[in-house]
Amino acid sequence: MSNAQREALTTHRRRRRDSGVVRVEVQVPAIDAALVRDLANVLRGEPKAAQGLRVQLRAAIAAPRASAVFDIFGSDLPDSYFDGVFEHDRRGDTPRDVEL
Repeated sequence: MSNAQREALTTHRRRRRDSGVVRVEVQVPAIDAALVRDLANVLRGEPKAAQGLRVQLRAAIAAPRASAVFDIFGSDLPDSYFDGVFEHDRRGDTPRDVEL
């Protein structure tokens, strides 16, 4: 690559970076290459469509977090999921002395 070409490329990349665009390289299986290109086209295209896609992608990859045990019990998990978890019989336990 000649000095003029290298300088032109550097100038081009600086202008893109200054406008808020960053260069990203990813490695994906060949079957997903077209999908990743399509995603990139939408994200750099119309702002409204890009924002809609961002919301959908974040929702799809976000790990659901339960903030309390009550969230787990209120979930759509089947009752069989909890089999064997709460089968400890506490009727034979003796009370403890507690100072208040």
